[in-house]
Amino acid sequence: MADSAVPPSLPCGFINAANRYLSAEPFRFQVVATGSALRLRQVWMLRFVPSQGAGAAGQAQESGQRLHLLSSLQRFLAADPNGKVTCDQESPGPGALFLLRQYPDGKVSLQCELSQRYLGGAEDNVTCFAQTVSEGEKWSLHLAQHPNGHMLNPGKQRYMRCDQQTGHMRCDRDLPWGPEAVITLYFDPKERKYGLRSGAGSLLATDGSLQAELSPQTLYSLELRGGLLALRDADGRYLTGREGTVKSFKTDKPGRDELFALEPSAAQVSLRTFAGGRFVCCRPGADIYANATSVSNTEIFQLLLNDVTKQACFRSSSGTYLAVGPNDSVVSTSTPDKGVWFSLQYREQRVTLRMADGRHVATRPNGQLLLVPEAAGKKEEFLLMLVNRPLLILQSEAGFVGLFPGTQRLDGNRPAYDTSTLMLSEDGFCHFRVANKYWSLDKDGLIMASEDHPSNFTLQFVSSSCLVLKAPNSKYLVAEAGGRLWAGASDAASATPFRY
Repeated sequence: MADSAVPPSLPCGFINAANRYLSAEPFRFQVVATGSALRLRQVWMLRFVPSQGAGAAGQAQESGQRLHLLSSLQRFLAADPNGKVTCDQESPGPGALFLLRQYPDGKVSLQCELSQRYLGGAEDNVTCFAQTVSEGEKWSLHLAQHPNGHMLNPGKQRYMRCDQQTGHMRCDRDLPWGPEAVITLYFDPKERKYGLRSGAGSLLATDGSLQAELSPQTLYSLELRGGLLALRDADGRYLTGREGTVKSFKTDKPGRDELFALEPSAAQVSLRTFAGGRFVCCRPGADIYANATSVSNTEIFQLLLNDVTKQACFRSSSGTYLAVGPNDSVVSTSTPDKGVWFSLQYREQRVTLRMADGRHVATRPNGQLLLVPEAAGKKEEFLLMLVNRPLLILQSEAGFVGLFPGTQRLDGNRPAYDTSTLMLSEDGFCHFRVANKYWSLDKDGLIMASEDHPSNFTLQFVSSSCLVLKAPNSKYLVAEAGGRLWAGASDAASATPFRY
């Protein structure tokens, strides 16, 4: 969770009545409304300014939420008393404080607190001079966070999950664990509304049921409350976690049970021995064994990577870590010291875990894990299986991975994503399927979605939030700014890192 002492912030795009995004241009730090899609120049960080004094929070909701808007160029949006809009301030001045006002149609306005005028306009004529709000001063919000995440209700400190047995979503977990805890926040560009999608692809309806198809009952208007999200249905009711299932509830305004935060979702993996096919199991206070035949919470680990050293550690659902213990054994520890960090050495779909002194984690015939000094062989090889991304959404600096309209070719710069279903083969390869077709390579190395049978891809974790993909031709995927998505990089360092 974020530090509560830090003012909340949220990355967003603003869409005007002409269906164009508010954009920060690098040339003279101009502000225009010309963007046709949400890309880096169209992303604004909303930095909410906390209200002061008793009852100030409630008053702020009535009069508007105070915030600064920071562009991708790290400059603050501002307006002078004459309505001129600039975005060249490195620190916010008096004209950079805006009031975010929300309306029943789901749109918002931005009022400069200094001049009491509203931000509006189109194309290259963006001003802050209107005294009242018309459609030209209203904006739709498009969240710029990665769509996959965990939905936390801060009021109850509980996370949302999909309960496949009952066909509902619940908000009852103190820890987001496994594929059921990953929620996709879907944005519908036509309706400019949002939906909540489970890992199985179903959407949450207002009555709490999970539906396979998009409908008015699965779409919600977004409201912001100091960096938290509230979702309102067409009848003015809010999604709530106050009952056993998450569904719409009639209330005048969202309270603690109706406010959610979309948190980033770290990779959760299982470790399966390549030779024996057994899963590593972590039980508190015990030596670590690879003797499980199936995956439950005790066989799932959160994979945490140090972005500087590139080493990884494995945290269990009980909060303990895999670590080096006495007599070269691997144990469970609650102390994240240097003994919990391993280097991941990839061998196609397999991986070995190496300590800084060159020793590798190996498996005894009885399944116990220990460190051995010799070079890594089959008993030191594991399959590192990503378990909490049944629906994979890949995003790079160029854009999302998605189908080019009217073709079976996947591009890497799409403004909107196409979800790929991730399936793991018995021998550890990744199979991706989109639009009921499997990923494949054409003769030029381009990524296609055209086959009825899977091709073997592998993935490698390269940072705390990114992975790279290796294709069947032993080349790594590259997403170019022009859109080409192809397997052409010779090593992971030259590949495109994808947020997932």
